[in-house]
Amino acid sequence: MLTRFSDWLGHRLLKGGKRNWLIILSVFFVIIFPLILIAAFSYIRTHRDLTDFALSRRQAIASLAAATIKEKLDRLIDIGVSLATRVRFAELVGLGRWEEAIEILRAVPKDFSFIDRVFLADPGATLMADTPELAGERGRNFAYRDWYQGVSHKWEPYTSGVYQRAAEPRFNVVAVAVPIKAKDRDITGILVLQVRIDSLLAWMKEIEVGPSGFLFAVDREGKVVAHPQQAVQGKTTDYSTFPSVQKVLGGKQGVEVLFNPMEKEDRVVAYAPVPGYGWGVIAQEPTATAFAARNSSLRRLLFTYGFIALLAMVLAYLIVRTFVERKTVEELLTASEERFRGMAEAASDAIISADSSGNITYFNRGAERMFGYIAGEAVGQPLTLLMPETFRDAHRQGLKRFLSTGEARVIGKTVELVGKRRDGAEFPLELSLSTLRTSEGVFFTGILRDATERKRFEAEILDRNKQIEAANKELEAFSYSVSHDLRAPLRAMDGFSRILLEKQTSQLPPENQRYLGLIRDNAQQMGRLIDDLLAFSRLSRQALRKQTVAPAEMVRQALNDLRHEETNGQVQISVGDLVACQADPALLRQIFVNLLSNAIKFASGREGARVEIGCFTDNGEPVYFVKDNGAGFDMKYADKLFGVFQRLHRAEEYEGTGVGLAIVHRIVSRHGGRVWAEAEMDKGATFYFTLGGDSGS
Repeated sequence: MLTRFSDWLGHRLLKGGKRNWLIILSVFFVIIFPLILIAAFSYIRTHRDLTDFALSRRQAIASLAAATIKEKLDRLIDIGVSLATRVRFAELVGLGRWEEAIEILRAVPKDFSFIDRVFLADPGATLMADTPELAGERGRNFAYRDWYQGVSHKWEPYTSGVYQRAAEPRFNVVAVAVPIKAKDRDITGILVLQVRIDSLLAWMKEIEVGPSGFLFAVDREGKVVAHPQQAVQGKTTDYSTFPSVQKVLGGKQGVEVLFNPMEKEDRVVAYAPVPGYGWGVIAQEPTATAFAARNSSLRRLLFTYGFIALLAMVLAYLIVRTFVERKTVEELLTASEERFRGMAEAASDAIISADSSGNITYFNRGAERMFGYIAGEAVGQPLTLLMPETFRDAHRQGLKRFLSTGEARVIGKTVELVGKRRDGAEFPLELSLSTLRTSEGVFFTGILRDATERKRFEAEILDRNKQIEAANKELEAFSYSVSHDLRAPLRAMDGFSRILLEKQTSQLPPENQRYLGLIRDNAQQMGRLIDDLLAFSRLSRQALRKQTVAPAEMVRQALNDLRHEETNGQVQISVGDLVACQADPALLRQIFVNLLSNAIKFASGREGARVEIGCFTDNGEPVYFVKDNGAGFDMKYADKLFGVFQRLHRAEEYEGTGVGLAIVHRIVSRHGGRVWAEAEMDKGATFYFTLGGDSGS
């Protein structure tokens, strides 16, 4: 009966004309439509994910630029506070001896190239002295300036907005004003450091935005502080009406796609405030370049979907034609299958078909490449051959449920699964599954794509976000620890203790003199801790410039740096053959300085003290070492060696801050290498390190 019905339907389709072609098209779209839905969903999701990634990257750039400017401005304030709190300098200002006071600061513009000019003003903002001296400026009153109004508000350090200085040439500058205080905390003057806009622009040029992107900064009034596409001198530009500027001056950060009416193009605009200063940083890049990588990926995705759709259309065409022309199927089936297989075999993705028993009936070359089986080995085997053990029961139950109830949980969707290769390796994959019901039963066809690269890409994005978050936290901790609230009191403690020791020695009992000495020693030790923390924090931001380096030369320079060590001459130092490597010369030299300093420190004072620097090869990788016969340490504490402030010896025995080995560990890690140590109590220690897989020259 079914055979007679099939013969009748085939005859009607062949003879029925236009009406029957509608039936053919209906069958055609029943097969193609699910694939279109899957492709559309996947395209929309991929478009969203790649767009979010591009926008978050620009937001990270704006945040990094804001953090960089904050760090630079913090440093300017630190410099100003350091200069203003010098005891002799403050005394001269308090006595009104302005010429002598400015003479102390004569070298500041040379020592700090980003500082263009330094001048001193009395508490009423009258300029009393300057360097370099500009004619006609002394005696002028600048009470109307932003820097004076800001510093005199609470008599605390203040950073002004951008303005044109009064003296010729009238450069655009930013001023850092620091109050000068007498011993009784009265205000005796104001120290002003002027920085040209050129320097601020140079700070931001170090940050890569994109091939067509750029960064610019605005002050708290919305005036452009630094803009790579505008002249650094002349009249300042007011951007306070720009929406992104208004938001960033309101303390907001974000990223948007906005239309630029001047350039007549859409741009990705990311903005971030500069904490504590009221400034803002804006990163702009045309969408054409900002989304170039996204658009390229989407084009490749569309091409792939088009190819899959073509295969699906061919499949649908073959199914319909087979049904309609059943009488001629014997002659046409072979040719149709050959055409289908030719296209499927050329596909880069795996295409696998299976029957209702779950046994493989088709296995293309893409599947051979993906799973490691040849078609002859896979066809006839159950699909569980390609699955890890943990997924097999769920597959069998799902197949049974679908055949008995028609309930499909993965059919018609793109799902993520785990596959198993011939060698047992498991890997992530994406599966798009469809079904075909024929008189011979139900068949399943799956298109599979290896998702390993996509997963790796997602992991890299997650890792980069974590790195940015960690860098921001480290930068915040760094900024806090080096603020003037920490450094200025230390200098005051050290300075006043020194004055008491120098001027009141005859009036102080020996015990009091010893106490003052302890105060100075501890204040200086704290200063060294801060300096080491500065060095440690800079490592995460310092660019890594690898090149071919001769380690022996780095050792020679390191020993030259350590020549002031009093014990250096008492320690025998030997340098073996050191293999050339790929490394950052300055950072490699810092490694040797820190390791040699420790080795000399712990070996000195011992009879026959010696330090050895050498190298050997382990599996083709150079391993460098610094060995001494000094105090050594207990290996059960080896896991604490490379932490910040971790010390295995008392400070009374050996001086130090506990940061040196942490710096070594950070440098080695940035090179992709390893560092470890071996030691024995009272017999010495050996520190080993490598510089990554490409370190060998």
